[in-house]
Amino acid sequence: MNIRSLRRDEAGDILGIPMYLIIIMIVAVAVIASVIYMIPKGTRTMAVQVTNNALLAESYSGGAAFNFSSTYTIWVKVTTNDERQDPIYGATVTLVGSGDAGQAKTLTNGSAKITGIKPHLDANINEAHMVLTVKAAGYDDYSDPEAVTVIRLG
Repeated sequence: MNIRSLRRDEAGDILGIPMYLIIIMIVAVAVIASVIYMIPKGTRTMAVQVTNNALLAESYSGGAAFNFSSTYTIWVKVTTNDERQDPIYGATVTLVGSGDAGQAKTLTNGSAKITGIKPHLDANINEAHMVLTVKAAGYDDYSDPEAVTVIRLG
């Protein structure tokens, strides 16, 4: 056998393998890669609910900036988003907006207590929202831009 026959012959074979088999293998690999890419990822999602103080309202008349007179405690419940609704322990819960922010970790029952929230509304703003974000290992991040509503009454 000479070197010429190992590299390419007159029939289009490369290293003794017919060219059409090489093309079929390349196409098969591309198809398999496409199918694997389209398979949905097994990400887990959370169900998050503000269970206490989702609406904060105080009376104030006038158009000047307004600091709420009370501090509030916000309770958040974090569970798996499936039929079992198991509590998620150790998730970081963050609440930001209306001039204040707070953070807490969920307990074994999935609840988090964010304390010391004292909203502030700028002049001529009567309503605002606080953004709730939750992060937990093994789960998609959760965000609700209107989790807590802050209202100036009057």
